Amino acid sequence: MGANEKLGLPRGDRMDKVLVAFDVDGTIINGNEQVYAIMLNILHLFLQQKWKNVDVIVWSGGGADYARTQLERLHDDFRGRNIWYSKLQYQELRKRYDKVIAFDDIQDTRLGDINLIVRNK
Repeated sequence: MGANEKLGLPRGDRMDKVLVAFDVDGTIINGNEQVYAIMLNILHLFLQQKWKNVDVIVWSGGGADYARTQLERLHDDFRGRNIWYSKLQYQELRKRYDKVIAFDDIQDTRLGDINLIVRNK
């Protein structure tokens, strides 16, 4: 019997495969230096952690190359990473993940099962 089972906590048969997706324009890059620094730190923390069941991506409605160009231009840490996607790949990504957590600035976005909307003003 595992520790959580002994405590009577909920258990599952398998781990959910989770995608954490960060939008670029208005979310990471948004003209507010404080929000920018916080969002960049959150992204870095997610990328530094070694996850068993989580993939972290950066995407944009402007496309994968746009997302890559915008962040690589600002920080060398992002060079050589394979984390860039277009939001147009949403349906393809949904097929690979059980849950999606989306960081975005558009309040009516519904790209994730959980949508974390940054307040940038």
